[in-house]
Amino acid sequence: MNEKINITWYGTASVRITAGSSQLLIDPFFPFPDSRIKLAANAYDDCSHILISHGHFDHISSIRDIVKKDTVVYCTKAPYHTLCKKGVKKRNLKLITAGSSFSVGDFHITAYKGKHIRLNAWDILKAVCSRRVIYNLKGITGKLKKITSCLEKKETLCYVVEVYGKRILILGSLALADDIDYPKGVDLAFFPYQGAKNICELASNICGKLAPKVVLLTHFDDTFPPFSSEIDTSDFEEHMKKRAKVYKLPHGGSLEI
Repeated sequence: MNEKINITWYGTASVRITAGSSQLLIDPFFPFPDSRIKLAANAYDDCSHILISHGHFDHISSIRDIVKKDTVVYCTKAPYHTLCKKGVKKRNLKLITAGSSFSVGDFHITAYKGKHIRLNAWDILKAVCSRRVIYNLKGITGKLKKITSCLEKKETLCYVVEVYGKRILILGSLALADDIDYPKGVDLAFFPYQGAKNICELASNICGKLAPKVVLLTHFDDTFPPFSSEIDTSDFEEHMKKRAKVYKLPHGGSLEI
């Protein structure tokens, strides 16, 4: 089978997977207005199936603006309840759990228990009280309210999407649950490269365990200033040179597998 699968990265963890007439959106998110990263208002149009990896604001806070009448959003309890509170209709939400398996067009999707990178209180405090925040206090209360209204509650999922004989692994955060046997040797893995000081070490260890053929880096960009930052991925790219192909796309950029 020689059908091509197209992968488009929009920023943060937001990715569209297209295979023929079938499409999936992963964690679609519009950058904050003061981010240098801009995204067209219609960037996520024409895709009626959305997978949510977890309930943090940069994964779900744009959903209300994206959902159309026929949109289906697949998510766990925490984002389900948050999205309901934010005005998304229950008819648009499909509650799933780790172990759920379902099909969307040509895609077959399996949800696995995931794990979020540990966010400790000291690192959060430093981020909130950083110089960048202090020098950019305009609108900070609204931003903090948006961030704190969306909780993960230890419900992070990973997805394996199978289509045209290929397997795509979508990590919700760059961490693995200890008790889960994840698929190895997938054709493509999404690595959200953000959330810890030792991010290169974490990513390298996961690659060693799962041995993906290709890695797509996501979430390394600065889409929700002043709390986010651009992460240098060069150490990981250098580490992976002889191990697997690593793609770092521009915003709106695509690759085919």
